[in-house]
Amino acid sequence: MKIFFYATAILLKYRVFSVIFLVLLLNSCATHKKQYGSAVVDPFETVTTDSANIAHTFYLIGDAGNAEESKAKRALALFSMRLSHANKNSTLLFLGDNIYPRGMPAMDAVDRKLAERKIDEQIALAKDFKGKSVFINGNHDWYNGYDGVVQQANYITEKLSDKKAFLPRKTCGFERLKISDEVVLLVIDSEWFLQDWDKHPKINENCSIKTREDFFEELRSELNKNQNKTIVIAMHHPVYSNGSHGGYFSAKKHLFPYKNIPAPILGSLVNYLRKVSGASPQEIQNKRYSELANRVRTLVQGQDNIVIVSGHEHTQQYIEKDGVKQVISGAGSKEEEARAIQPISFSSGRLGYATLEILKDGASSIQFYTVENGREELAFSRKIITPLPPQEFTFLENKSAVVASSIYPKAWTVKGGAYRFIWGDHYRKYYGMDIVAPTLYLEDIHGGLKPKISGGGNQSLSLRLESGEGKEYVMRGVKKSASRFVQSAVFKDQYVEEAIKGTFAERFIYDFYTTAHPFTPFIIGDLSEYLGIYHTNPELYYIPKQQALGRYNAVYGGELYMIEERPTDGHEEEESFGNAAVIISTDDVMNNLRKDEKYKIDDTAYLKARLFDMLIGDWDRHADQWRWAQFKEGEAVVYKPIPRDRDQAFAKIDGALLSLIKKLPPLRHMQSFKEDFPAARWMNKTAFPMDMDFLKSKSEADWVNQAKEIAATLTDAHIDEAFSKLPIEVQDDEMKRIIKTLKIRRSGLADFAVKYYKALAETVVVRGTDKKDRFVLTRLDNGSVQLQQYRAKKSGEEKIFERTYAAKETKEIWVYGLDDKDEFQIVGAAKAKIKVRLIGGQNHDLFQIDNNRKLIVYDYKTKDNTVESKSSTRTVYSDRYDLNNYDYRKVPLNVNMLLPNVGYNPDDGVKLGINYSSIRNNFVQEPFTTKHTFKANYSFATQGLDGTYKGFFANATNSWMFAVEAKATSPNFAQNFYGFGNETHYFDEEKGDDYKRVRIESYQIKPAYRYEGKLGGQFEIGASFETLKVEKTSGRFVTESPEISPDVFRFQNYLGAQINYDYERYNSKSKPTLGFGFHWESGWKYNTADSDKQFGFINTSLTFNVPIDRLERFVWASKFKYKARLEDGFDFYQAATLGGNDELRGFRPERFTGKQAFMHSSDVRWNIGEINGGLVPMQYGMLVGFDYGRVWNPGESSNKWHNSYGLGFWVNAIESLTLQTSYFKSVDGGRFVFGLGFGF
Repeated sequence: MKIFFYATAILLKYRVFSVIFLVLLLNSCATHKKQYGSAVVDPFETVTTDSANIAHTFYLIGDAGNAEESKAKRALALFSMRLSHANKNSTLLFLGDNIYPRGMPAMDAVDRKLAERKIDEQIALAKDFKGKSVFINGNHDWYNGYDGVVQQANYITEKLSDKKAFLPRKTCGFERLKISDEVVLLVIDSEWFLQDWDKHPKINENCSIKTREDFFEELRSELNKNQNKTIVIAMHHPVYSNGSHGGYFSAKKHLFPYKNIPAPILGSLVNYLRKVSGASPQEIQNKRYSELANRVRTLVQGQDNIVIVSGHEHTQQYIEKDGVKQVISGAGSKEEEARAIQPISFSSGRLGYATLEILKDGASSIQFYTVENGREELAFSRKIITPLPPQEFTFLENKSAVVASSIYPKAWTVKGGAYRFIWGDHYRKYYGMDIVAPTLYLEDIHGGLKPKISGGGNQSLSLRLESGEGKEYVMRGVKKSASRFVQSAVFKDQYVEEAIKGTFAERFIYDFYTTAHPFTPFIIGDLSEYLGIYHTNPELYYIPKQQALGRYNAVYGGELYMIEERPTDGHEEEESFGNAAVIISTDDVMNNLRKDEKYKIDDTAYLKARLFDMLIGDWDRHADQWRWAQFKEGEAVVYKPIPRDRDQAFAKIDGALLSLIKKLPPLRHMQSFKEDFPAARWMNKTAFPMDMDFLKSKSEADWVNQAKEIAATLTDAHIDEAFSKLPIEVQDDEMKRIIKTLKIRRSGLADFAVKYYKALAETVVVRGTDKKDRFVLTRLDNGSVQLQQYRAKKSGEEKIFERTYAAKETKEIWVYGLDDKDEFQIVGAAKAKIKVRLIGGQNHDLFQIDNNRKLIVYDYKTKDNTVESKSSTRTVYSDRYDLNNYDYRKVPLNVNMLLPNVGYNPDDGVKLGINYSSIRNNFVQEPFTTKHTFKANYSFATQGLDGTYKGFFANATNSWMFAVEAKATSPNFAQNFYGFGNETHYFDEEKGDDYKRVRIESYQIKPAYRYEGKLGGQFEIGASFETLKVEKTSGRFVTESPEISPDVFRFQNYLGAQINYDYERYNSKSKPTLGFGFHWESGWKYNTADSDKQFGFINTSLTFNVPIDRLERFVWASKFKYKARLEDGFDFYQAATLGGNDELRGFRPERFTGKQAFMHSSDVRWNIGEINGGLVPMQYGMLVGFDYGRVWNPGESSNKWHNSYGLGFWVNAIESLTLQTSYFKSVDGGRFVFGLGFGF
């Protein structure tokens, strides 16, 4: 080990640039030649020779935008010959970059004809094709912006007389295309996702998906709906790549980075920066691209029926990694190098195309063809989906009419006194209790039920069942899934569902689930019925494993389940759904509400349902917890709510520590069912956005009257009767407590309704429709605002909304016009007390302003709008998508949080402190409206106190924000000083730790303007004022050193200015294997009492992480840091220093002080293995590190470089948190380093 230790140290010190070049070459085995992964035994695997067994064939070609070039024409000719053998059960997919170099120009552009010729070459293939042809977008197709995409789509669809020949339609981000009953194509416009939406004012104008998060949710939904089919996801950008966009280059690219001009070192540097920085949105390492790839990968993993087909790389590749099957066929008209890295992988850098064959038995195979020497050659063939073999299950015949069964094993619910004190009792005992339930076989209910698909929300495991009449039911387990919750709610961008199983974390979540009463959901329907609220009708059964469950026996059966109607079409006879023939989701309701004013919410029914939620303490009422029964009332279409999934009613979240944890903002809405109602805003956090939209017409009196009606209608007898239907085993004192609490809350419901009404009324959001609307806001003498909304029709105007908002209740009104030409009128000369924000939306809007006080008009900068005002009106014209787009989930929310801070290091000893943050989200919410943080720490070793305040104030017009930072330290706050120079004496062992410590009292304030880039960059320019005073402590080096000016013992005041820039991009924050970071800080400081004391300064650093081996088990991490003081007028505490945890790790902080400083730290980190089944899924490893550096000081002649070397161990939990400890050795001795993360 010692030999390895010193060898690594020497290599890193003296061969730094050689190592860089070596690592890059090791990652540069990309070639034009065919390569195969180590586990590919037969690259020409024969899957089927009988075309009768093929259900459907996808012909895949991408990046064919140079189709008019001679070499590409030959490739397309060969592709045409292959297409001639296709039948109607085929789909031809053009995978983007259809027109090089800039997509489709405008009709009058000089390069329009050339672009048409390029796309015509491809359209000709589609015209003669017997099957379906589909073009999708690539990044080059967006080079002429939104209008260029529209131009190309129109050109292709008109030429092929097929509106679905270019997908997604309407320049939206996602579309599903049914291929057959067994195959579905999901088309993603990946460049739509990567684009800066602020640059495309028309984007999503005609789309139901208007946010990136909506896109992911829609993709998740489609994957679930089609889980029993073969799913092909077509997206231009691959989620994995072993080509240049994935960071793999040929040796030639390193030696000749541009054409044939040799530049070996420069070429490697350019390629390296491309690989690690993610500066280009077309590289997988890019922040936005990485978000897309990670989320799609996570949704796909764990499902064997999905294939992703892409272009982008000018190569042919097949990659199997982490359960994802990625096909890349992007060599339609260009060539580039690639490599095969994964055990099952293939690459070729020649022109070519691919076929994906879906077989009738559910299997799928991929074939890649290359064009070499003017001929087509099969380059790779492999079966990539194998149908699941039939599973055989043995069923124990259960003839008992009832079965006694528990939700959890009893051992899970037996906890000691200390555990119960810390984490609470909850309803834990019921989960280990045997409950007698009737036995159910699916063929014996509702005429016989058959499983359709598996599903469930973030927690539950459920099966969707279908009767012979086509009615749908849900079979939901009373036992929830812990791993599903972790996956869907916490780790959306990495797959952990399988890894979390069997860990303490999983068991802890199972225990947390016991905060919900497992059986009260079965009686909510009875309580709802008394109040006239629609509801589902869950029934409790023991469902054994049985023939009817088929292959689902592997996961379902042998437990307690609820069976209930699924609120969807087909339940016309169900009175608890209002006998509605049509039932739709909340998202569909929202889309309809903006389409036309004829769509309306029954807000009285919704208000009653929401007050009932509050009465029973159900805090989990997000949009998917509702379905909507549709009714025709004259010309109107009215939606009445059907609440569902009542799991969190009567929750019991107790325990000393858990009661504190749930005060954290992400958990603050989780409230216990107690006699006193909790904070109204937080309890209703999940439903607040819907409440703002649906209840804006309801007055305080409406809320109070409805609450009183509920209290009068829901009698004691009703409550007692409902709870008498609980399983007899749980009818105990706990049930009596719930009943008593419910009755007490009933009497206080009206008062709580007023509190929540006032929270809602503070900000009112009114939206129009996607048709012509007119809004009239009248300022009244008492400060109130009367708001009237009209729909402009050919027959005349129709008033569709009117409400007067009182100034004592409402602080702001936001009015969204949405699409079409809208009119806004502000009338009335009264003094304004309520701030009004008018958001025009798409198309030409008219604003007629008589009273411009407390008014802001928002609209697109690049669109025509008219403001008619008697005096200047404040306008914010911006193409910022988040400002102009209406999203009902955008609601005001203020979040305050106070946390303790505990730390330790050898120099400060134990540190205790507090961290307080306050974030205000009002109209500007990206990233926030305002943010304030305050940190204070006390060091027991130095008896020093330090505090920091930071404030950030967002700007509505651009990405700049105002920032201010203030710092203060007590006179006991200490830093080290060993004297100026590169070879100062280490006297800790002789004089003790305190001798080199300097006590400094300081105060600083720094106002600045800050730019937050969307891809990881931050720029800041600002000024500063600081005052510092060194304590004159006898017996310390600072009072004995002749290098110290006596002035430092009096307050020194400095004015300053500085510029900072930071860029950071890593593939993982906690355990990076690839990444890049850069920091630059420069400025000038001026002593207000002594003009000779002024100086410029530079502090900069560069860090990178790069894998050494193919599997990324070994990573080289390196950090360079340089500091310089550009004049001599600085005091010792402003000098360039080295030492400490992130510099020379074997030396104390501020060990060396000078005018300039340089250091370089490097680690080789080894990921040794994994630990499963413990606290959480973990990886562990070790590191070997080496640092070297020095300072320079005027008048000193020193050639000495200081170095330290060390060995460390680390453990990483679920790719989220890394703990590391290491020991570093230097000439001063040894030093232990502890920390979160690696530091670089």
